[in-house]
Amino acid sequence: MNSRRILLVEDDEGLRMVAQLTLETLGSYEVLALESGAAAVAQAAGFDPALVLLDVSMPGLDGPATLAQLRQQASLRDTPVIFLTANTQAGQVAAYRALGAVDVVAKPFEPDELVRRVEAALVQAAAPAPAAAPRVREALVVEDDPGIRFLLRFMLEQHGWQVREASTGTEGQQALRGPLPHAVVLDIMLPGIDGLALLAQLRAQRRWEDVPVMMLTAKGDEPSVQRALAAGADDYLAKPFDPQELASRMERLRRLRASSPGPGG
Repeated sequence: MNSRRILLVEDDEGLRMVAQLTLETLGSYEVLALESGAAAVAQAAGFDPALVLLDVSMPGLDGPATLAQLRQQASLRDTPVIFLTANTQAGQVAAYRALGAVDVVAKPFEPDELVRRVEAALVQAAAPAPAAAPRVREALVVEDDPGIRFLLRFMLEQHGWQVREASTGTEGQQALRGPLPHAVVLDIMLPGIDGLALLAQLRAQRRWEDVPVMMLTAKGDEPSVQRALAAGADDYLAKPFDPQELASRMERLRRLRASSPGPGG
C-alpha cells in the first residue's frame, strides 16, 4: 500500500476535479479519480490506495453498495473509507459509520478541511489497533444474497457480534446441528428450503426453542411476516434495513437469550 495514494470516487465532474486538485496540490497525494462505483470496484485493488473518498449518491452502484463490494476484496478489507455527502443529518452520519466509514465529509467542502480530514483518517489508520474486547455474542446469519450477507456480517461485527454464515436453507439446516447462537437472522426467501420451512425445523428442536429469531422480509410482504411470527419468529426487519435499527433489534434479541444457556449449550 502506498501511503500517499487516494482513490476518489465522485460522479459529479466539477466536484471530482476540485477534490482531485485539492488533494494533489495541498496534500501532495497521488489521486486516482473515478466517476462511478463500478469503475472503483474494477480498479481499486490495482491502484492499492491508502484511503478511499467515496460519494454516497451515485447512479448505478451508490456509495454504500460500492463499499460493500470493495470490502469483499482482500487487499481492501481494512482500507479506510470517507463518505462524501450532502446529507449530514446525525442519523445518516451514524448509519454511514455503521457501514464502516471512518468519517463523513459534507459537500460542498472547504479544501483545507478536506485535506485535514483525510490526513486525520490516515493517521488513525496507521495507529496500532487497540486490543479487541472479548466477543460473547454470536449470531447465525442465513441469507442467500452475498451483498446483503456481507453487510449483515460487517454491521454486526461492528457492534461486537461474532457471526456464522449460511447462504442457503440447506446450509442453515446443517447449522442447526452446531452450537447455539445468541440470535438468528433468517431470510424468508431462500433457494431450496425457504426461511419459513427452516424456522419450523428450528422450532421443532427442543434445544433451539428459546433462541431468538429475526426474519428478513421484502418491504410490504405482510403475509410472510404474519406467517413467520405465527411460526415462532421473535421479530422481523424489512429490506432495505437501517443499520442502527438492525443493531438495536439484535441487542434486544440478545437480551431475550441472556436467561437461556449460552452458545454450545
